[in-house]
Amino acid sequence: MDNSSRRAAPLRNPLCLAVLGASLVLGGSTLPAQLALADNAVPTYQPWTGTTQGKATQKLLADLKAKIAQAEKDQAGSPDFLDDLKKSIAEFEAATMVSQAQPFLDNFSDGEFATNPVWKVTAGQWQVDKSGSNRGLVSKIRQGANLNALLGNLLNQQGQQQNANAQYAAIYTKAKLPGSFTASTKFTSKDRYGGLQLALYQGASAQNQYRVAYQPGNNQAFLLQKVTASGATTLGAYNGAVNLEDGQPHELTMTRNSAGKMTVLVDGQTAISATDTSLTGDLDGILVTNVGGSYWLREVSVKPLQ
Repeated sequence: MDNSSRRAAPLRNPLCLAVLGASLVLGGSTLPAQLALADNAVPTYQPWTGTTQGKATQKLLADLKAKIAQAEKDQAGSPDFLDDLKKSIAEFEAATMVSQAQPFLDNFSDGEFATNPVWKVTAGQWQVDKSGSNRGLVSKIRQGANLNALLGNLLNQQGQQQNANAQYAAIYTKAKLPGSFTASTKFTSKDRYGGLQLALYQGASAQNQYRVAYQPGNNQAFLLQKVTASGATTLGAYNGAVNLEDGQPHELTMTRNSAGKMTVLVDGQTAISATDTSLTGDLDGILVTNVGGSYWLREVSVKPLQ
């Protein structure tokens, strides 16, 4: 398994207190920045509130801020050193805030995609198939489109190409998602042409994206791409043809950790590794695009990854 999928050790309160204390003596300016996210869909706990350690941490921070303010007033310390201390406190406070981003999971077992969660079709036709060996959210396209031409304006095209002759099919759902993630889809593929994309996007029009693409029959079977207003940039590719059209479900996974290290995995095996730190902050939703072929999405999920 690639080291990018390894979780960082959680931030420990005594360590943070020790580092803060050392900063007062040695002038250290940076504290570890880790976010603690619950694995369930709704965050239940706020960090350290209601505990002895939590109250002690809050009191320590208040005392430090008061002493820094007094030192600035009395001109009793180096301005650069005091600025470093304020920066360390700000980073520590930001690191202990619970993100508003949430895990996401939809397996379409309810037989529809219009509610809970709400998926919106922007091109082509989508429906939920609950029968047979192929089941899930299904889309069928007979003609392919250029992957690099499908940029962030997909979310603004709702209703423009919802017909059987569309060159591609796109569907999206809004969801507040973490910038460090494991995004996965389990799917069945039928046709050895075209392609399937799974993207996490930022912005109301999905202008910024991280996306993974499967291209059956292509000599680059998998692509990892970043999409911005300037176009699509390939961060990594799997050089070689792969055909997953065997009637069995397969899992395509894209991960990104807090350092920007990314991987693409196919059925748990690493196919691509890359690094990109240009997109920051939480993400706003999931976009799935069929650029040719027949696909049944059995599950779409996004989980936080430290």
